[in-house]
Amino acid sequence: MPGAACLASLHIQDILMASRDKPVFLPPAAYLRYHPRSSSHAPRHLEAIRHFAARLGLPAPVFFVDEGYPSSGIPPRLEQLVRAVADGSHRVILVPGRWVFSGDDVRARRIISVLTRAGCQRILTLPASRRP
Repeated sequence: MPGAACLASLHIQDILMASRDKPVFLPPAAYLRYHPRSSSHAPRHLEAIRHFAARLGLPAPVFFVDEGYPSSGIPPRLEQLVRAVADGSHRVILVPGRWVFSGDDVRARRIISVLTRAGCQRILTLPASRRP
């Protein structure tokens, strides 16, 4: 009965369309690390990341910002970010560049690997045209 199958699929579509539940979007996280002497760049990076998220149609990001921590240790806000990703609070991370994780490329890749294993699905870097 082709008509019955068609009616059944229409009925399911009607139920789905009538649902008032909106999809739940996790807010992206944004991470920024800078030296106190270069803190004047922070507001521009924060604003560029906000605009980037909006342009992608994402909710406003939750910022994790470390100021003045050497790249040799794990900065506290980066550690909080890893925990937040592992807890399922964020699946997308926005950054101005991979340099925020470390000035050393090997170390930056390790941190990206840790975030991925924690549950991060995407780390998006500001396009060159959007970088302050």
